[in-house]
Amino acid sequence: MIQYQLSNLDELNSVSNLFKVLGHPKRLQLLYLLIQNSMTVSQISHSLNWEQSAVSHQLQLLRKQHFVTAVRHGKQVVYRLDNPVVMTLIADAVNSLKNDHMA
Repeated sequence: MIQYQLSNLDELNSVSNLFKVLGHPKRLQLLYLLIQNSMTVSQISHSLNWEQSAVSHQLQLLRKQHFVTAVRHGKQVVYRLDNPVVMTLIADAVNSLKNDHMA
């Protein structure tokens, strides 16, 4: 059994914000894509069939929350998921669903 300590309200608010960001289906789709590969806005837009402005908007929010980072390579900006906690949460959730469907 896992033991939990009651966190202070600020920590719980941070956890709540984390799940709010992950709770948006399009954002989650984008993050799942970035787990697999670092990509430019154009590549993400093409892969998800979204407008580039929508991708840029979501990436801006994800950067603000420190979920993704951007690295400039010449004229291109490449985005990558740079939060191990987020990677683990998404991967565990996806694997859990896959395991439920196989049982």
